[in-house]
Amino acid sequence: MSLEERGGRVVGPLVGNRAVVFVEAIVLFLVLWEAIARLFDMTVVLSSPMLVAVAIYEVLLSGEWVVHFVASMQRILYGFGASIVVGVLFGGLLGVSTFWRKAFRPYVLVGMAIPGLLLIIFTAMAFGTSDLTPMVATAVITAPFIADMIQSGIEDIDSDLLKMSGSFDVSNLRVYRRVLLPSILPEIFSAIRFAFSVAWKVIVLAEVVISDTGIGFLIQENMSRLSMTGVLKYLLLFVIVMLVIEYGVFNPLEKVLFDWREDVASTVEAGAGAQ
Repeated sequence: MSLEERGGRVVGPLVGNRAVVFVEAIVLFLVLWEAIARLFDMTVVLSSPMLVAVAIYEVLLSGEWVVHFVASMQRILYGFGASIVVGVLFGGLLGVSTFWRKAFRPYVLVGMAIPGLLLIIFTAMAFGTSDLTPMVATAVITAPFIADMIQSGIEDIDSDLLKMSGSFDVSNLRVYRRVLLPSILPEIFSAIRFAFSVAWKVIVLAEVVISDTGIGFLIQENMSRLSMTGVLKYLLLFVIVMLVIEYGVFNPLEKVLFDWREDVASTVEAGAGAQ
């Protein structure tokens, strides 16, 4: 085996594997961050990976984060659930009804255009500093986008399927269950993933503005002390939790729901190869 071939076998996994490249990028970022912070004596301004890691370790040992994490997760789940219910139902109405589409489509566009921070402030003015504020803010900010995704999915359904169903006198309920729902399932799943990703950002921002509990409150508290390490430790902890949910819940669920797509793709490739 030539030296070039040996080098190719070594380098290949280092640049061809997505997981390896991701880890390499993270390690490189952490090394550069630590080096810049130490060499230029900017640990107060930039903090450093070592300082943040030590702070996270101390927080985990203390257990003080548990109450705040539970409060934030409850608000996220409630806001996420409300946004999914409102967005999917409203998007379904806009997709199947010309009347509802003409009457309320402008409101969806306005809802998508209004900045999220303004909506958080408005809901805080309306509901005060209760837990209802971040939940309502999440639903109001996210629901228009979900409605738009669901409406687009319904409008993209093959009209021949609906005409064929009508020709065979299939009931509306059966059409919705056997044609409409499976056709827009990708959009529904995308809406769920989008709603969850937006929900935790909105909740944290709302907690920064008006709450006295939650991760956003802890971040705001450390910001008031100008503690970059304190802000980053809670932010990174929360991001880690969200990544665990993303890769531990949503990714496996996506594979289960859409496994048939891979089977179809394999069948088509096999047929093309046979030809």
